[in-house]
Amino acid sequence: MLLVSHYVARSKIHGLGVFTRVPIRAGATVWRHDPMFDVDIPAATLAQFPEDLAQTVRHHAEYLPHLGIFRLGNDGDMFMNHSDDPSLIDRGEEMIAARDLAAGSELTCDYAQVCVLGYENAVLPPLEAAA
Repeated sequence: MLLVSHYVARSKIHGLGVFTRVPIRAGATVWRHDPMFDVDIPAATLAQFPEDLAQTVRHHAEYLPHLGIFRLGNDGDMFMNHSDDPSLIDRGEEMIAARDLAAGSELTCDYAQVCVLGYENAVLPPLEAAA
């Protein structure tokens, strides 16, 4: 769950992105996993989804192979794009600002750290490993 005021808008990186409405200081916690808000979808159940919804999960959720789940945010988090110079640093159950961010900055992460199966350049474990 994003802990900062944010909005979703067109991204220069890809399609839609998520942006901060407020300035954020380096090291501040910007996102934290909240089991009451974020949805954990067992990977084994993805085959039961219609293909368009399964593709949405693969493109917008983090895949956690050690848990065999996809974690899908219920806020702008699902529109977070990849960057080789991300504005957020993944710390597992939370993400912190990599540097001071001005209001209007796009919130990005590194898909090498945040496993998104739908990312076209990702080198990721096969989904079957979670079953």
